[in-house]
Amino acid sequence: MSAEAILESRARSDFWDGVRMSMPVVVASAPFAILFGAIAVDNGFSVLEAFLMSALIFGGASQMVGIELFGQHVAPWLIVLSIFAVNFRHVLYSAGIGRRMAHWPLLQ
Repeated sequence: MSAEAILESRARSDFWDGVRMSMPVVVASAPFAILFGAIAVDNGFSVLEAFLMSALIFGGASQMVGIELFGQHVAPWLIVLSIFAVNFRHVLYSAGIGRRMAHWPLLQ
């Protein structure tokens, strides 16, 4: 067996190992994805628009807030402001945990 064939076989094996290891995350996120898709369609989004929103807004609660406000014909600036307000909790989380992690090395 050539070195190239061995590398290709190993890459294929690594891919399927990654698929198997990611299944718990897929199972946990699938219901949310189905719910988001149903709410998006209910509020007048196309499949492409819902996909783009999922790609651009990486936060489940923010996506739900954005979809619901869009469906109620709220001004776009207010939708963006609401999404930032929902995500502001992460700033508070990091402020609270930052002191406990200050002594850790940067790469840890």
